[in-house]
Amino acid sequence: MDAAAAKAHQVEDEDFEYNARDAIIYALGIGAKAKDDLRYVYELDENFQVFPTFAVVPGFVVKSLASWPGVSYDLTRILHGEQYIEFYKPIPTEGKLRSSQRVAEILDKGKGALILSNVTTYDDDTGEKLFMQQFATFQVGAGGFGGARTSPEEFQTAKIPERKPDRIVEEKTSLDQAALYRQGSGDPNPLHIDPSFAQMSGFPEPILHGLCSMGFSARHVINSFAENDGNRLRAIKVRFSSPVLPGQTLQTEMWKEGDRVLFQTKVKETGKVVIANAWAKIDGMTGGAAAGCPVSAPNTGKMTLKSAALFDQIKAELPNHTQKVKQVKGIIQYELTSGGKVVGKYTIDLKNGDGTVYEGEAKEKAQVTVTVDDEDFVKLAAGELEPTKAFMQGKIKAKGNIMMLQKLQGLLQGAQKAKL
Repeated sequence: MDAAAAKAHQVEDEDFEYNARDAIIYALGIGAKAKDDLRYVYELDENFQVFPTFAVVPGFVVKSLASWPGVSYDLTRILHGEQYIEFYKPIPTEGKLRSSQRVAEILDKGKGALILSNVTTYDDDTGEKLFMQQFATFQVGAGGFGGARTSPEEFQTAKIPERKPDRIVEEKTSLDQAALYRQGSGDPNPLHIDPSFAQMSGFPEPILHGLCSMGFSARHVINSFAENDGNRLRAIKVRFSSPVLPGQTLQTEMWKEGDRVLFQTKVKETGKVVIANAWAKIDGMTGGAAAGCPVSAPNTGKMTLKSAALFDQIKAELPNHTQKVKQVKGIIQYELTSGGKVVGKYTIDLKNGDGTVYEGEAKEKAQVTVTVDDEDFVKLAAGELEPTKAFMQGKIKAKGNIMMLQKLQGLLQGAQKAKL
């Protein structure tokens, strides 16, 4: 490696033209679904937008490091170590982009070399700077050339908190996820589809692109803290720490810290961290839970319910309300909605034993089924929404023995006070 020669080398800007179809294929490649993410996969949706991490696609159109002066590059021993993206403007839904590229630094990490390649992208029509990104690429076996180990050019990762996550989102990838992602990502590396090439690179089978895992994680963060509005993402930094096999389940753990979301992503089946020490900065950040109150949304990829922590607290409060359990003697199933659609179900079983609360449909026939908006349920428990008035306004719909709900109200308010 010759860091001085690499940094001194200049290349011409590269153009990249795309349309809505390209953006949609990318979004599908990172797991976006028509049911939950219409704004990213349907060009006629009134809120149609390009998912922000699409920024990596024009980043692959620039000159390959394989022919860059001063860079030792072996495709079979190259690893994508880290990625940083900073956004200045929303990405247009179609158009022509222009990207400039430079090698910012090559760091000597002993066992390998870390190549920091910066790509800045502009709207070719207006000249506005849209985003910049840094690809941190690790070349195994290329270290020991006497270069610096650190540099101010390198964007730093974050330390993950020791407390429990504020949000946990799980989502299973498809067995064909890598094949789909490579069609819309601009990254044709055969490592992600060719079994022979994967084995030659030291993997038993093709692995998922690290940037695909990043896309899944970014979706989880944006769903949870930006109301699924990707245009509010200002910056994201991730470290790729372990490979993912297509078909495995990604579990993103998130912590709200100031104006940033710190996160890491694991493979649920193995417990291995695959994206480590990551963070995202979001405009007008929403969401978050009290420290130590983890909330999960298994296998959906959706934003976690605001009322989920409250149901956890109701379960914890049951031992303090044994008389109330005896009074109710029934099973209540809640169907939580958002935007008029059912997004989650919880059951309060005060019929069996000392009572319990669990996620999902009632295991026995429920005496009453309640349909209520996720946010309205929290307001009901807090006493901010009067039950009878809400029922008359159609904010609460109930089937079965609705008188049972009146007996339950004291338990709900007790749980809300305990949560606060």
